[in-house]
Amino acid sequence: MLRRLATGVSLTLIVMLCGCAREATSVGGRKVVRVWHVWGGTMAEGFAKLCAEFSRTHPDIDLRPVFASNDLATNQKFFTAVAAHKPPEVIFVDGPQVAPWAEWGALQPITDLCAKAGIKDSDYFGPCWRQNTYQGQVWALTFCADPNFGFVWSKKAFREAGLDPEKPPTNIEELDRYAKALTKRQGNELVQIGLIPWSQYGAANSIFTWGWAFGGDFFDYEHNRITADDPKVVQALEWMVSYAKQYDVTKIASLERGFGAAEQNPFITGKVAMMCLHIGGIADLARYAPNLDYGVTYLPAPPGGEQHSSWVGGWCVGLPRGAENRDAAWEFVRWMCASPEGTKLMGEATGLFPGLKTSPYFATVRGKKHYEKFFQILQECRHQRPVMPVQARYMRELARAVDAAVYGKLTPKDALVRARETTQRELDILAPPSARPRGAKP
Repeated sequence: MLRRLATGVSLTLIVMLCGCAREATSVGGRKVVRVWHVWGGTMAEGFAKLCAEFSRTHPDIDLRPVFASNDLATNQKFFTAVAAHKPPEVIFVDGPQVAPWAEWGALQPITDLCAKAGIKDSDYFGPCWRQNTYQGQVWALTFCADPNFGFVWSKKAFREAGLDPEKPPTNIEELDRYAKALTKRQGNELVQIGLIPWSQYGAANSIFTWGWAFGGDFFDYEHNRITADDPKVVQALEWMVSYAKQYDVTKIASLERGFGAAEQNPFITGKVAMMCLHIGGIADLARYAPNLDYGVTYLPAPPGGEQHSSWVGGWCVGLPRGAENRDAAWEFVRWMCASPEGTKLMGEATGLFPGLKTSPYFATVRGKKHYEKFFQILQECRHQRPVMPVQARYMRELARAVDAAVYGKLTPKDALVRARETTQRELDILAPPSARPRGAKP
């Protein structure tokens, strides 16, 4: 498997790295554990608190957190380090990366370590466990469980539009009607829109979100087949495209140019009245718009769709293949992702939800404004992005499909057929039909 890591990576660079001296594995009798993490800004502050507490309670381990960006696709820096036999002891890996990285030989299984520690699937929210299970092995543990998404509405915008601010849309018909009432124009330009179904968290994530809400599915585990053009996924994309047509996608794109992060979030500035919100967005809204009057509810769904639909995303933590100090590295992963004290502190320090459903952190969110609704969404969560080794390709192809359909280059059906065919070809090369295990649902 490891030879796959050399694809696209400079062999000269690998040779140079192999010739460098490996960092010390112990200092003063303390085992060194290097952790490559992805956190910046306020999240970095929270993660630093987590690391500091672990170091205080584990004086025999020299924990060394290092920021290392993750591009969610190739991650050449990490693969080069593994191929050069110089990986960090612990690596953060996004949920849909787990199966590809396991397939490519970049991670080592932790099934035996979980069993020894008494960690089992029933300890975690279902999608949180499934996203880390591939080919009968466990490869990582969920650090943060993102219930995607809470559906938020601006009560101020509802009042201005003559809508009841305490009654958000519960189905697609209401959503469409409210979106029309909440849209404002000055002359020929949009200044406020009720909803942009493909915006905020990426085109691929948007079709996962609405595709499941419409009752569709994206992967057939029994036959290892991509199902991007499931009729209900097509229906979801057709609905998304209806907004591009009704409100003019070029006008929407012009409005989006004024969108930004932090205080320029379009929900804060009033340019978008309803949207899908990530759990981390609660802290952002509290920081940059503490007086914003908004509500959180479940995603609306059409008749015959999936009520209270959602899916789990979030970062996971694994052990790279070939890493040193496996036991010490595992202790950090176990403490952070599977212990009562570690998961509670993680939630308190970051505002994110642990994947461990028995974490005492969840007692602190009951009755807490907005967080409690996200917890209810997480408890009902059914889905995670498909666990299979060409996830990165699938994400790219779904994003292309949404863009092509929204901008009128292809029909929704044709765009999703192309996504299915292109991704399936890559999956067939990696795992030919004759070599596939059947019934390999995680």
